[in-house]
Amino acid sequence: MESTNKVGTLILVGTGLIVILVLLLLFLAVFYQTYVMKMKRKEAELLLKTSLESEKQERKRIAADIHDGVSGDLNAIRNFLSVLYKNETSQEKKALYDDIKIGVEAAIENTRLVSYKLMPPLLETSGFLITLQDYFSRLNSKTSTHFSINTKEKSIDLPNEMSYELFRVVQELTTNMIKYGNVKSCEITIKQEGNNYIFFIKDDGTPFNFKEMYLISKGTGLKNISSRLKVIDAIFKQNQPILGNEFVISVKIR
Repeated sequence: MESTNKVGTLILVGTGLIVILVLLLLFLAVFYQTYVMKMKRKEAELLLKTSLESEKQERKRIAADIHDGVSGDLNAIRNFLSVLYKNETSQEKKALYDDIKIGVEAAIENTRLVSYKLMPPLLETSGFLITLQDYFSRLNSKTSTHFSINTKEKSIDLPNEMSYELFRVVQELTTNMIKYGNVKSCEITIKQEGNNYIFFIKDDGTPFNFKEMYLISKGTGLKNISSRLKVIDAIFKQNQPILGNEFVISVKIR
């Protein structure tokens, strides 16, 4: 009888040890899988940040090349045409110089616009708010859509890298509005709430669901928006207004 009890006890102890060992192995497996997923996520975030930073530096380089190189050459041609125009007596040739000058000035304006879109010069020197005001002013002069800013803030105090990504997000959204949204007006309201800046981007255009379009879109615009917001740890949501679209972006003040 005593021997039977000992065997039973050993079986219980052995079973308990096996259960503990199995639970320990399961815990280690889950822990390892979680660790691997965490490391992969960090690696993906690092690759994304590196990619966006490389894009930023390349944009700066190309913008500088266009501004200093192409624009400089076009300005030199325009000045040379002015000298030729003053010394020319033939009205026919003067008319030809005028036509050429108009074409050169249009090319200068286009190169300035391309350079600006690649890297707004005000972003690093004057900050996000002034850059956004300047950008909207340019859009209002070039398109039929009216863009406006509603804020009591005198400045938006954000790091340069965050300001850059946030500006690109606004640029992507406004570009989509102009191309596809049938938008007549768009207003961005900016508020500071505690340690956060809240951006309410509202338009009166054709409603669309950002998440659904993101999944089926073959373009890079919406994916760029999502990637840039992820890099700066911004919270993004879409409200459902009666008219048009409303997007809300929240970023922490670092």
